[in-house]
Amino acid sequence: MSQVLVAAVALLVGLLGSVVPGQAAVVRPAAAGPASDPCYVLIQVSPGVFEYVNICPDPDEDGGGGDGGEGGGGPRCDLTEEPYDEFCLGTKACRADIPSPLPESEWPEAHRPSPDHIFTFVQCRVPGQDELYERWRWIEPYEGALPGLGWQALGRLQTPAFTMSFTPAGMTYVGADTQYSIDGLGDGEIIGSVAGPLQATGTLSHVEIDPGDGSEFLECEPDLEERSRGCEHVYLQMSHDQTTEDFEGRPGFAAQARLVYDVTFTMGGVEVNLPGVPDTLESPWNGTVVPVGEIQALVRTR
Repeated sequence: MSQVLVAAVALLVGLLGSVVPGQAAVVRPAAAGPASDPCYVLIQVSPGVFEYVNICPDPDEDGGGGDGGEGGGGPRCDLTEEPYDEFCLGTKACRADIPSPLPESEWPEAHRPSPDHIFTFVQCRVPGQDELYERWRWIEPYEGALPGLGWQALGRLQTPAFTMSFTPAGMTYVGADTQYSIDGLGDGEIIGSVAGPLQATGTLSHVEIDPGDGSEFLECEPDLEERSRGCEHVYLQMSHDQTTEDFEGRPGFAAQARLVYDVTFTMGGVEVNLPGVPDTLESPWNGTVVPVGEIQALVRTR
């Protein structure tokens, strides 16, 4: 009986091979899954929806987002069929969502090929195939994408918080010169963060002021040395019938102001023209209540 047991053990060892003490037998999958593939990154592609996204280019691609040309020989793909007529990825004719529908905070920055690349959804027509190539991926924006990125760059300009005041402080009077001041302008320049290769810069042009009494808006020129802006208006009526009140409960005109900036766009430090993208930016309105009284004159007879 013992001889039969020894023979059975020997046969089992021959079938399984030698086992090193302390090691367990491991069953390995035929192929590695996305979680262990360096080309795949877990991305939140929509609120609450996570997917493994392949961030590695396909073998036939020369680079991201260009025309796919080689040595100046022109594009390698057919860009004659809409909407896949924006750029080439190798031999694939593609389009992309510009600007990216993903907020930049969700981009896999650790894998970004260069600061000029953006992470977005791409659809391509593949020669000889009916099925579209669809992927979230890095691309370097093509020339036609710049206006779309310009809107994104424009949206990254933040106008400063400012306050509005007037003199004579507290209350002005019918027929008197009322001067408005705007404080908190900074140095008159605002610079946005980059959107792909584009960056927007705003230079303060002027301040628009609505006196609140139904008269036309005023335009005030910048006074950057004092970081304030002043211009004058003469109220021709009292504010006793107004519904807005100041902190002391006095009715007044709801005067307000907004900052207006001239906007330029640069790519690599060089200014570019973006048709269809606004070249001015207006801040939100901010204001103050201006009570307007009347100086009573006393007339004496001799």
